[in-house]
Amino acid sequence: MNFLAHFHLAHATDASRVGALLGDFARGTPESLRERFPEDIVQGIILHRAIDRFTDSHPVFLKSKQFLSPPRRRFAGIIIDIYFDHFLAHAWADFAEGSLKDFITEIYQLLIRRRDWLTPELRVIVERMEKEDWLGTYGTIPGLALTFQRMSQRRDFLAPLIGSEEDLVAHYHSFSKAFREFYPAILTYAREENPGGALSSP
Repeated sequence: MNFLAHFHLAHATDASRVGALLGDFARGTPESLRERFPEDIVQGIILHRAIDRFTDSHPVFLKSKQFLSPPRRRFAGIIIDIYFDHFLAHAWADFAEGSLKDFITEIYQLLIRRRDWLTPELRVIVERMEKEDWLGTYGTIPGLALTFQRMSQRRDFLAPLIGSEEDLVAHYHSFSKAFREFYPAILTYAREENPGGALSSP
């Protein structure tokens, strides 16, 4: 799952949503994370990690890899996560209350309000996220193209991400079907009492 889905799958609290973002950036064991962040944020990070493990091992996700061009399959985790954010944006009313636009605005305001909970690196990223409206770009193919282009610039080895939207266009129905099958399962999983399992224990 990418940013939009992780924010949606987090619990509806500031701490859980900040943890949903930190999950991609905060390294370390739960014990070491507890030395740096409040417990509620750590639980958000743990939920993020649990969601990633569930996603990466799910049969629907694994089957979807076949629709990517061979040079991009080693980046399937990144690419399909972004595709699924695209479909979540389109199917928002089926899985969430309120409008997508209002949700995105709420997330941006939250991240600004709670910037003291973020690392210095993340504060810079959040400023760019809001300025360039990352969460609002997933709903269109040109927006996805821009997302993949931005990501490719982070590291040289990510260059094959450029043009990844082409595989989505070529197999749009198959990826849409995969999302429709997968998202209810991850939504149910994220709402379980303790999806983080043993990692959630203090």
